[in-house]
Amino acid sequence: RGADAAALSTKAVRDGDDYLLTGVKQFISGAGTSDVYVVMARTGAAGARGISAFIVPKDTPGLSFGANEKKMGWNAQPTRQVILDQVRVPAANLLGGEGEGFRIAMKGLNGGRLNIAACSVGGAQAALDKAVAYLAERKAFGAALVESQALQFRLADMRIELEAARTLLWRAADALDADSADK
Repeated sequence: RGADAAALSTKAVRDGDDYLLTGVKQFISGAGTSDVYVVMARTGAAGARGISAFIVPKDTPGLSFGANEKKMGWNAQPTRQVILDQVRVPAANLLGGEGEGFRIAMKGLNGGRLNIAACSVGGAQAALDKAVAYLAERKAFGAALVESQALQFRLADMRIELEAARTLLWRAADALDADSADK
């Protein structure tokens, strides 16, 4: 079902040596600022084998973008709709063959998941650093809070979980680099 949901909103119809892409993609990171887009579109029957991947340059007629989304976080990159209205792309812009888009998307997601994990580990490290700094400067009963044994135990647990997450990320990245079957 996930394969259907991922590509139902965009269809690609063969027209001679071209494809015509029509549909809308929601919440696309980098939309409007990237020069090239990889678009998954339905070229065949329902299911994963009916999805194909296309390279679409930003300046292609019929390609437009929605308003920049207002987000609570992760503002380093714009997020918008990608709107395809009879976007004509040459058949040469097909990645792989027809029906190989889902496989290509899943391979791309492997690296994307590592990127999100790395951002999360970095955010957790920043939070731990800020917590330690706060506890070192804040005093109660004449001593810095960081000297409290109970708070030291909580900081130690946080550090252990952070190191476990970092190690898991490194192992996952190594498995992806090695093209391991258990990635």
